[in-house]
Amino acid sequence: MKTDRLMKTVTSDKVSIGFVATLLVLAINAATAYQSISKIAENNRLESHSDDKIAILGKMLLALKDIEMGQREYELTNNPQYLAAHRIDISNIHTQSKLLVDLKPHRQKLGAKFKITIDRHLRELSATIDKRQAQVLTPANQIVLSQGGQRSIARIREIITSLDESEKISVDRLRIESRKSLADAQIAFGISGLSDLLLLGILYGLVHWDLTKKRQAESTLRDYVAEFKELYHNAPCGYHSLNSTGQFLRINRTELQMLGYEESEIIGCKNIVDLLAPESIQTFHHNFSIVKTRGWIHDLELNLVRKDGQIVPISTTVIAIKDDRGNYLSSRSTVIDISDRVRLRKQAKLSGEISQKIRQSLKLAEILQTAVEEVQKLLEVDRVLIFRFEADGSGTIVEEKVLAGYPVAMGSTIVDPCFDRTYHARYAQGRVYTVTDITQGGFEPCYVEFLQKFAVKASSIVPIHLRDELWGLLIVHHCQAPREWQPNEVEILSQLATQIGIALTQSQLLEQEQLQRQELARSNTELEQFAHIASHDLQEPLRMVISYLQLLSRRYQGKLDRDADEFIDYAVDGAARMQALIQALLSYARVSSRGQPFDLVKCDLVLQDAISNLQVAITESTAVITHDPLPEIWGDATQLTQVFQNLIANAIKFRREISPKIHISVRSIDALNQNTLSPTPTLSGAGIQSHSSAPSGRSCDAPPHIDLSSPSTEEIPVTRSAWCFAVTDNGIGIEAEYLDRIFVIFQRLHTRVNYPGTGIGLAICKKIIERHGGTIWVDSTPMRLDSVLPQSLPAQPECYGSTFYFLIPAVGSISSQHAHKQPPH
Repeated sequence: MKTDRLMKTVTSDKVSIGFVATLLVLAINAATAYQSISKIAENNRLESHSDDKIAILGKMLLALKDIEMGQREYELTNNPQYLAAHRIDISNIHTQSKLLVDLKPHRQKLGAKFKITIDRHLRELSATIDKRQAQVLTPANQIVLSQGGQRSIARIREIITSLDESEKISVDRLRIESRKSLADAQIAFGISGLSDLLLLGILYGLVHWDLTKKRQAESTLRDYVAEFKELYHNAPCGYHSLNSTGQFLRINRTELQMLGYEESEIIGCKNIVDLLAPESIQTFHHNFSIVKTRGWIHDLELNLVRKDGQIVPISTTVIAIKDDRGNYLSSRSTVIDISDRVRLRKQAKLSGEISQKIRQSLKLAEILQTAVEEVQKLLEVDRVLIFRFEADGSGTIVEEKVLAGYPVAMGSTIVDPCFDRTYHARYAQGRVYTVTDITQGGFEPCYVEFLQKFAVKASSIVPIHLRDELWGLLIVHHCQAPREWQPNEVEILSQLATQIGIALTQSQLLEQEQLQRQELARSNTELEQFAHIASHDLQEPLRMVISYLQLLSRRYQGKLDRDADEFIDYAVDGAARMQALIQALLSYARVSSRGQPFDLVKCDLVLQDAISNLQVAITESTAVITHDPLPEIWGDATQLTQVFQNLIANAIKFRREISPKIHISVRSIDALNQNTLSPTPTLSGAGIQSHSSAPSGRSCDAPPHIDLSSPSTEEIPVTRSAWCFAVTDNGIGIEAEYLDRIFVIFQRLHTRVNYPGTGIGLAICKKIIERHGGTIWVDSTPMRLDSVLPQSLPAQPECYGSTFYFLIPAVGSISSQHAHKQPPH
């Protein structure tokens, strides 16, 4: 359109320039012609004057000739009658000279001079005659007078002749100039004519080209208008225009078909609000004010009401039309029917809800029943069934949902004569099979007959995998009529089949877990029985052995030889250690069997109890214990006290030659690896100092960094929300190769001479933490051997010691296997 307007402007300018040029040439030609005609007219006038003047001069020459003849005759005859004619001729010359002077006023000065000269010579001639007439002259005088008169006449003749020749020359020049002007005018007229013809030809060509282009543009415009109307009315989306009050100005046929109205029922009759569903009116008014201010809005979802009352969900994009001052005038909108989008969105939402329902249950029967019921409602099909494969390739329908009036296939053993192992392999590879019309699918007659037994018109089949194995098929049937399966419907079926497979896997895992629990319960029962036997049947003989060994030691110590005394000491020590091991084993077994019910536990109080139980060891070792503010958790207070007591006792036992420094910190699982929680220690009893730094040694006066990515913690089951406790010391540390052994029952890393004990304390801690749904691990930097040797110069502080970490789920975040231990709501 811009090009057409530019071409039209250029053409109009060219035509205007052509007309102006033509007019200018005509004006120049007119001026030239006028100048030439004026010149010719002036020359003609001057030529006429010259002709008149020449005629007067001719008359004067004739009169002068008569004067000369009269004078000569008078001189010869002295007859006065010749004087009368002589004087008349002189008078005629005077008259003619006066006419000559009056004939050309612009040369009056030259004519006056001519007249004066003529008059002077005429007076001289008259004076000569008068002298001749007045006195009798001698012949000599007569001759003189006669010669004087002849000279005057000759001079007059000479003057008249000179003037006559001059006038004739002037006439010739004027005639030449007139002919030249006429030729110039003719040439100018010729050039002008040719120029005018050329310009008129150009103008005609331009006008013709302009008219042709105009006709072509009008034809193109008509084509564009027709094309635009066709596109406007047959566009895949609706278009409409509204005035400032929301009244319809224009609407295309697509939107009319969408709404079920005629154009005459909308234009000038309906406001956009009249077509909005009640729930969309407020949304429209809110966003329409935005359109007036901002000028546009994109992908606004509204609900329109059809003429028949049905709701049509649409997405509209609105553009505001404003004047030069920015005042809102009208709007133009595109309207897209998003029924499919809304349906897909609803199906996706329902699919998610169905997946959640399927996975809520861990019982196989409930999973399958929920799946077929929800799929039947979601896709509005006539039958949904789940087919399970047997080992021999046959199968059984294990669950079905079918509308009333159609054959029931539930419980039937399916023997399809057309189904062979190749089909089984294809489904195992993830094949999804859809049939729009079983009679048009090109199937074998046996397969069509098989499907018709169950009134199937269309079907869709999706495989269900249990891990990597083909477990069965999710099959939907449409029995009323053939059905075109949409890609999103097949995708939803595939997703639901995947969710069913996951739920089946979870159900299988639950079954395995239940078996493992049963086995664990049996093992625990046997362990409790063993503990009972150990506590009653083994301890009594052991106490008797110890008593008699002690009696032998008291009675015969020093009375036998040295070997006997040594043997008795060995026996007493062994029996005491055996008793300690049995007591430790009982404690380990009673973690599960004798644990207290879970309750809200304040970890600060639990830690105080553990420190109180270790007060003697703390005082003897001058240990310094600090801790962060500790949270409340859901657990067994007695067992948690034992965990803190065992860990602190180990930190005191496995110390260096310096005072032990132990720090208990805690962080939320959401704050791991982030320095967002600054420890704020509190007083915890005797030997406890209040400071904000962790003990020197491994921590290097900084809070421990809790790192869940270390190799020793790869199997940590991190829950959604948990507390991570850390017990850090500056002791001797643990070598890396022993980090996994220390939590095994009766595993020792040192001799009983250097570090007494049973080696079961950390195993008990592990079992208690696992009972609480958590886990425990250690990170350690062992002390080097040369670090205990004296140095000549003071050494820099080094980071030695261990940090024991354990996770305890926060209240409300206990895993499913510990769900029975959660606090009541």
